[in-house]
Amino acid sequence: MYLLLFALSLTAQAQAPLSLSEKSLSELSLNTSPRWDSIEAAFLDAKNQTQQLNDKFRPEIFSEAQYLETREKAIIQFQPIWSPLKTAQLGVRQNFRGGVGLSAAMGMDQRSATTQSGKFDNVTTNVLRLDLTVDLWKDLFGRISKAQSKSAEFSQERANLEKEIQQKAFLLTLRRTYWSLVANNEQIQVYEGLKKISEQQVADAKRRRGAGVTDDGEVARYEAQVASRQGSVLYYQYQREILLKQLKTLLPDLQGRDVTLAEYNVPKMIQTVLACTAVIASHQKVPYEFTKYDEVIGLLKKTQGEQAKLASSYDDVNLKFIASVQEKGVASQSNGNNVNSGSYGAAVDDWRNNNRTGYSAGLQLVVPLGKGDTRSTQELLAKKKYDAQINQNEADIESTHNQLVRVIGILTSVVKSQKENTAALERRLKVQNRKFLEARVSVNDLILDQDALLNSNLTTINTQLEIINTIFDYLSVFTETPCEFNRI
Repeated sequence: MYLLLFALSLTAQAQAPLSLSEKSLSELSLNTSPRWDSIEAAFLDAKNQTQQLNDKFRPEIFSEAQYLETREKAIIQFQPIWSPLKTAQLGVRQNFRGGVGLSAAMGMDQRSATTQSGKFDNVTTNVLRLDLTVDLWKDLFGRISKAQSKSAEFSQERANLEKEIQQKAFLLTLRRTYWSLVANNEQIQVYEGLKKISEQQVADAKRRRGAGVTDDGEVARYEAQVASRQGSVLYYQYQREILLKQLKTLLPDLQGRDVTLAEYNVPKMIQTVLACTAVIASHQKVPYEFTKYDEVIGLLKKTQGEQAKLASSYDDVNLKFIASVQEKGVASQSNGNNVNSGSYGAAVDDWRNNNRTGYSAGLQLVVPLGKGDTRSTQELLAKKKYDAQINQNEADIESTHNQLVRVIGILTSVVKSQKENTAALERRLKVQNRKFLEARVSVNDLILDQDALLNSNLTTINTQLEIINTIFDYLSVFTETPCEFNRI
């Protein structure tokens, strides 16, 4: 019994409506969401590319071992068929950003064979080898590898900044949806209030009809108005479901839960928004300290410079100096019975006791042919690609700031005018109601005044929402604006 009650209580808690506010919405956004994961993935992709490039310049150990055994017959009698053949190699190599590659390895070759002239048993060769490669042209002093590294580092720094910007933009998207829900709720309340008035008017009209004061036409007119108001309420309830769907898509944790709005204060929020615009308006010039896009632009320009270097070197001559030093030890001792034998230890002793050092040095030249068109395309791509991003960001910064104060000023004036208009329409409607009761105005005139007041209220709500959305647009660019509205 107790377990059943406990289970029922958990079910009730799980199905309890969630009271939504801006603060709770911000807290919910910290949980897993597809958009959040997408932002993180974009950052990790840039980080991964940088790490992969850096990995090319990290030391690595390489090794190989092979065992070969065959029953082949020699085509030439005195040419041995080596079987079994055992080889092994162990080494380390390192590439440097200065166009230098270095490797050191130790190898062993041990083989046996039987011929008509004699037998070879575990004849062993040990090799200690040191190889050096130096780029003498294309990557001289690390011209290319350093450009690749710098480009990757700049891209990662930019990705980190863009991650912060996109995270802030995601929160603003959630807040935008929240205030759209608030505006939707206000619209529903306006229509609900007018529907109640219309229902009362229907009841009054029916009483007057019963008293012979009015006719069916007036009753029908009020009934039509009730139906119209109800249709509008249903329409805005439908819009509410659309907004909730958007919100739950952004925050999957809300799936399956009923969402209600916590208590809110639109006039107070509008004042907070206007206080934020006052902070913005105090800066006649673009406040670059309020945005991270200027840093993004700087990194884009640096990346463009490094990419231009890489593009211009695409069809460069590739000239390399290659040198090698090796020490060998050989163990192949004859016992006088046409048998030559050896061992790993004996090969090491030969290496220690005898100077068997060998040297090699040479140049490797590769001259690309017919790649000039590709190089030109890459140079143009590097210019166009980054110019587009740089110019777009610069335009966004300039236009967003320069237009905000003027646009907000216009919208604020609209709200002020709408409030004055609403107050005047409310006074007029009171007078019209009195005149209607005195049979001095028609029912159509009264409904027209009610509709005028309705439209004024709806326009005020929509304009207030437009003001909030305009600030959200600004804050998506100037993410560091120091005002209360931007600290939620």
